Amino acid sequence: MRRGFISLLGAAMCVSACNPLDILFPEDPRLGTEAENICVGRVRAKMTYAEYQELETASGLWVPSYVYDITNLDLEALQALIATGADETAGTRLIQQTSSTSAAVERFKLTVVDEKGALFFGRDPALYKVRGKPQSASTIIKSGCARQQANMRLTQVFWSPYARQAVPEDNERNGGSTDTPASSQSENEIISTSNSGGVE
Repeated sequence: MRRGFISLLGAAMCVSACNPLDILFPEDPRLGTEAENICVGRVRAKMTYAEYQELETASGLWVPSYVYDITNLDLEALQALIATGADETAGTRLIQQTSSTSAAVERFKLTVVDEKGALFFGRDPALYKVRGKPQSASTIIKSGCARQQANMRLTQVFWSPYARQAVPEDNERNGGSTDTPASSQSENEIISTSNSGGVE
């Protein structure tokens, strides 16, 4: 009886202080611009202690891959992503190969991408995965957050060791370089904050 009264009282207080439309139609947290430090805190909060320690203590260079939720991205910003050379058919191919959108989403997140990225067009979520530049592990999340745009949220980060290929003698003489990231099969997932309904 007391519990029911408290619930009723809480509902009555909310009706007087809250906008009922906010309850029925809560604002999508993926909308608007997210400050870089808020993004970093959000992503780090989803990490396990072991993941966080690895990022803070890993030495050498690492190649990150970032997955962004772009469901709410406006048309102009979306066209800019495609114009940079992103593979806009990646998600379509995966949807055709699987019987469910959720399975296609999970397979897309494991897709090997380059600096031009790949796109997954679903009703919700729509995703963009792109490879970042080699960097120290401690800067990976901050770099991923810095790439966010309005209505775009970093939802997942992967990273793999950066390996240097042997440089041919001709390239050495010409000052060339063939540095490449390590095999993408060694990518490790360090954070997963996405779900079918978007970032929480």
